[in-house]
Amino acid sequence: MKKPVLMIAVGVVLAAGLAWYLARPGSGAAVDLLDEFPRALEKRPAPETFSMGDVTIAGVTKRALMPDGPSRAAWSVTVPDRAELQFSLGMMEKGWNAAGGDGVLFRVTINSDELLSLVVNPAANPSDKAWRDMTLDLSEYAGKQVTIYFATNSSMPQRPPVDNRDGDFPAWGAPRIVVR
Repeated sequence: MKKPVLMIAVGVVLAAGLAWYLARPGSGAAVDLLDEFPRALEKRPAPETFSMGDVTIAGVTKRALMPDGPSRAAWSVTVPDRAELQFSLGMMEKGWNAAGGDGVLFRVTINSDELLSLVVNPAANPSDKAWRDMTLDLSEYAGKQVTIYFATNSSMPQRPPVDNRDGDFPAWGAPRIVVR
Protein backbone atom coordinates (compact mmCIF):
# COMPACT_ATOMS: atom_id res chain seq x y z
CA MET A 1 0.00 0.00 0.00
CA LYS A 2 1.33 3.43 -0.86
CA LYS A 3 1.95 5.92 1.92
CA PRO A 4 -0.90 8.42 1.03
CA VAL A 5 -3.46 5.59 0.84
CA LEU A 6 -2.27 4.22 4.19
CA MET A 7 -2.54 7.67 5.79
CA ILE A 8 -6.11 8.06 4.49
CA ALA A 9 -7.05 4.60 5.81
CA VAL A 10 -5.59 5.42 9.23
CA GLY A 11 -7.50 8.72 9.25
CA VAL A 12 -10.79 6.96 8.45
CA VAL A 13 -10.22 4.42 11.24
CA LEU A 14 -9.39 7.19 13.73
CA ALA A 15 -12.48 9.19 12.72
CA ALA A 16 -14.69 6.12 13.11
CA GLY A 17 -13.17 5.41 16.52
CA LEU A 18 -13.78 8.98 17.64
CA ALA A 19 -17.39 8.85 16.43
CA TRP A 20 -17.93 5.61 18.39
CA TYR A 21 -16.30 7.11 21.50
CA LEU A 22 -18.51 10.20 21.40
CA ALA A 23 -21.70 8.18 20.80
CA ARG A 24 -21.29 5.71 23.69
CA PRO A 25 -23.37 6.15 26.87
CA GLY A 26 -22.12 8.81 29.25
CA SER A 27 -19.86 10.30 26.60
CA GLY A 28 -20.89 13.88 27.14
CA ALA A 29 -22.06 16.64 24.84
CA ALA A 30 -23.49 15.58 21.53
CA VAL A 31 -24.57 19.11 20.57
CA ASP A 32 -23.29 22.32 22.16
CA LEU A 33 -26.03 24.84 21.38
CA LEU A 34 -23.71 27.81 21.94
CA ASP A 35 -21.29 26.46 19.34
CA GLU A 36 -24.29 25.96 17.03
CA PHE A 37 -25.74 29.43 17.65
CA PRO A 38 -24.34 30.93 14.40
CA ARG A 39 -26.42 28.30 12.55
CA ALA A 40 -29.57 28.70 14.67
CA LEU A 41 -32.86 28.73 12.73
CA GLU A 42 -34.19 31.75 14.61
CA LYS A 43 -32.68 34.65 16.50
CA ARG A 44 -35.67 36.86 17.34
CA PRO A 45 -36.30 39.67 17.34
CA ALA A 46 -32.86 40.10 15.71
CA PRO A 47 -29.41 38.48 15.92
CA GLU A 48 -28.14 41.60 17.71
CA THR A 49 -30.50 40.78 20.60
CA PHE A 50 -28.08 38.04 21.69
CA SER A 51 -24.55 38.06 23.04
CA MET A 52 -22.37 35.24 24.29
CA GLY A 53 -19.72 35.15 26.96
CA ASP A 54 -18.84 34.03 30.45
CA VAL A 55 -21.38 34.87 33.14
CA THR A 56 -20.63 34.57 36.85
CA ILE A 57 -23.58 34.12 39.19
CA ALA A 58 -22.99 33.53 42.90
CA GLY A 59 -19.34 32.70 42.23
CA VAL A 60 -20.05 30.10 39.49
CA THR A 61 -18.96 30.98 35.94
CA LYS A 62 -20.60 29.45 32.87
CA ARG A 63 -20.41 30.17 29.17
CA ALA A 64 -23.81 31.66 28.38
CA LEU A 65 -26.21 33.09 25.85
CA MET A 66 -27.52 36.46 27.02
CA PRO A 67 -30.60 37.92 25.33
CA ASP A 68 -31.22 41.64 25.70
CA GLY A 69 -34.97 41.71 26.16
CA PRO A 70 -37.71 39.38 25.00
CA SER A 71 -36.23 36.77 22.71
CA ARG A 72 -36.50 33.43 20.97
CA ALA A 73 -33.70 31.28 19.60
CA ALA A 74 -34.28 28.00 17.79
CA TRP A 75 -32.07 25.14 16.67
CA SER A 76 -32.87 22.20 14.41
CA VAL A 77 -31.25 19.01 15.72
CA THR A 78 -31.54 15.26 15.37
CA VAL A 79 -31.90 13.92 18.89
CA PRO A 80 -29.52 11.04 19.67
CA ASP A 81 -30.54 7.97 21.68
CA ARG A 82 -30.25 8.37 25.47
CA ALA A 83 -30.19 12.16 25.18
CA GLU A 84 -31.06 14.90 27.61
CA LEU A 85 -31.06 18.66 27.29
CA GLN A 86 -28.91 20.28 29.97
CA PHE A 87 -28.66 24.01 30.68
CA SER A 88 -28.71 26.52 33.49
CA LEU A 89 -30.97 29.53 33.99
CA GLY A 90 -29.87 32.65 35.72
CA MET A 91 -30.21 36.37 36.12
CA MET A 92 -26.97 38.32 36.01
CA GLU A 93 -26.00 39.88 39.32
CA LYS A 94 -26.07 43.44 37.97
CA GLY A 95 -29.87 43.24 38.01
CA TRP A 96 -30.47 41.62 41.38
CA ASN A 97 -31.19 44.85 43.22
CA ALA A 98 -32.44 46.99 40.35
CA ALA A 99 -35.62 48.91 41.04
CA GLY A 100 -38.52 47.51 39.09
CA GLY A 101 -37.03 44.08 38.46
CA ASP A 102 -39.99 41.76 37.94
CA GLY A 103 -38.21 38.62 36.80
CA VAL A 104 -37.92 36.77 33.53
CA LEU A 105 -40.02 33.93 32.19
CA PHE A 106 -37.75 31.26 30.66
CA ARG A 107 -39.41 28.76 28.31
CA VAL A 108 -38.09 25.69 26.47
CA THR A 109 -40.18 24.11 23.74
CA ILE A 110 -39.49 21.23 21.38
CA ASN A 111 -41.59 21.53 18.24
CA SER A 112 -44.89 22.52 19.89
CA ASP A 113 -44.33 20.71 23.23
CA GLU A 114 -43.53 23.07 26.11
CA LEU A 115 -41.01 21.28 28.35
CA LEU A 116 -40.23 24.13 30.74
CA SER A 117 -41.82 27.38 31.83
CA LEU A 118 -40.11 28.98 34.82
CA VAL A 119 -39.91 32.48 36.28
CA VAL A 120 -36.57 33.55 37.74
CA ASN A 121 -36.87 36.68 39.89
CA PRO A 122 -33.95 37.41 42.26
CA ALA A 123 -35.58 40.66 43.44
CA ALA A 124 -38.54 38.74 44.90
CA ASN A 125 -36.92 35.34 45.54
CA PRO A 126 -33.46 35.27 47.15
CA SER A 127 -33.11 31.60 46.13
CA ASP A 128 -33.02 32.81 42.49
CA LYS A 129 -29.63 34.44 43.16
CA ALA A 130 -27.83 31.42 41.71
CA TRP A 131 -27.69 29.33 38.57
CA ARG A 132 -30.67 26.96 38.29
CA ASP A 133 -29.40 23.76 36.66
CA MET A 134 -31.94 21.97 34.47
CA THR A 135 -32.00 18.55 32.81
CA LEU A 136 -34.82 17.59 30.45
CA ASP A 137 -35.21 14.01 29.20
CA LEU A 138 -35.35 13.86 25.40
CA SER A 139 -35.95 10.10 25.05
CA GLU A 140 -39.35 10.54 23.37
CA TYR A 141 -37.61 12.49 20.57
CA ALA A 142 -34.74 10.01 19.99
CA GLY A 143 -33.85 9.65 16.32
CA LYS A 144 -36.15 12.53 15.31
CA GLN A 145 -35.33 15.86 13.73
CA VAL A 146 -36.79 18.49 16.10
CA THR A 147 -36.72 22.23 16.64
CA ILE A 148 -35.65 23.32 20.12
CA TYR A 149 -36.80 26.81 21.16
CA PHE A 150 -35.35 28.84 24.03
CA ALA A 151 -37.48 31.90 24.78
CA THR A 152 -37.44 34.67 27.36
CA ASN A 153 -40.03 37.27 28.27
CA SER A 154 -38.73 40.33 30.07
CA SER A 155 -41.97 40.63 32.03
CA MET A 156 -44.63 38.15 32.96
CA PRO A 157 -47.25 37.72 30.23
CA GLN A 158 -50.16 40.07 30.78
CA ARG A 159 -52.76 42.05 28.87
CA PRO A 160 -51.98 44.56 27.61
CA PRO A 161 -48.38 43.38 27.02
CA VAL A 162 -45.71 45.04 29.16
CA ASP A 163 -42.01 45.15 28.32
CA ASN A 164 -40.39 46.12 31.62
CA ARG A 165 -36.67 45.27 31.27
CA ASP A 166 -35.55 47.00 34.47
CA GLY A 167 -33.21 44.66 36.27
CA ASP A 168 -33.84 41.82 33.84
CA PHE A 169 -30.56 40.36 32.62
CA PRO A 170 -31.27 36.71 31.73
CA ALA A 171 -28.63 34.13 30.85
CA TRP A 172 -28.88 30.60 29.42
CA GLY A 173 -25.85 28.81 30.85
CA ALA A 174 -24.07 26.07 28.88
CA PRO A 175 -27.06 24.78 26.87
CA ARG A 176 -26.28 21.40 25.31
CA ILE A 177 -27.67 18.04 24.38
CA VAL A 178 -25.85 15.30 26.27
CA VAL A 179 -25.84 11.55 25.69
CA ARG A 180 -26.25 9.64 28.98
